[in-house]
Amino acid sequence: MLVSNSSAERFRQLPHLRLGSIDEAAAWIDDVGLCLFQGERSGLPSFYGAVAGRSGPAPRWGQHDSYYGRAWEWKDKLFSRRRVYYGKMLGDYRMLVSRRLLPYLIAACAPGPVGEPDDYVALYEDGLLGADAKQVFEALLATGPASTHRLRDAAHFQGKGGVFRRFERALTELQNAFLVAPVGIDRDNRWKYTFRYAPLYTAFPDEVHRATELSSREATAFLLEHYLGLCPGATTAQAQRLFGWSAERLRRVSL
Repeated sequence: MLVSNSSAERFRQLPHLRLGSIDEAAAWIDDVGLCLFQGERSGLPSFYGAVAGRSGPAPRWGQHDSYYGRAWEWKDKLFSRRRVYYGKMLGDYRMLVSRRLLPYLIAACAPGPVGEPDDYVALYEDGLLGADAKQVFEALLATGPASTHRLRDAAHFQGKGGVFRRFERALTELQNAFLVAPVGIDRDNRWKYTFRYAPLYTAFPDEVHRATELSSREATAFLLEHYLGLCPGATTAQAQRLFGWSAERLRRVSL
């Protein structure tokens, strides 16, 4: 998707506007509210693009440039220090979200309450959380914050192939349900790089509590306005797909 000159400036997709420090990167995420780490989707800005100061796709695997390495390093430090949320809230892709916007995302997009340790039970009983995801979340509750490697062992998903894919899908499902979040980097696998996960309500307790004070309609309206302001060429249909809203929810917001 082509962006306007004003969006290119706000998205930092120009060489003279590229992000120059991790603190500047944190301030930029606070400004835009949400962005992809890389790539293009629904007109959203790209963290890599802002670090590199250019538009277009990130380099392919094996062709990464110095800006990609810088974006990767800053991203890891930002979410490990809880300065931003990083994870798969809205699909099978990772985003960075400001702490200011996070309560609105939770209130507008979570499938149910997520502020208490046993809230997952209702999601499971209502068919909104699969059995594998439930098993992984219960293992996380038992272990406390855990690396992907440790969590796979605790949830009894050791193995390759289909077992590995089931575990990865369960982790994505838990992030989509706003139940877990990456909170750091561990080095306990053979690649010496893996995420550490924790329940969202322990990783961002203030934001989860704030979400309980927002009505779904209020949060949806705020998020819609923010998204359309951030991406001037976007449509409500794109917002509906991005945030997973029903047409009825959008209709209620517009009343």
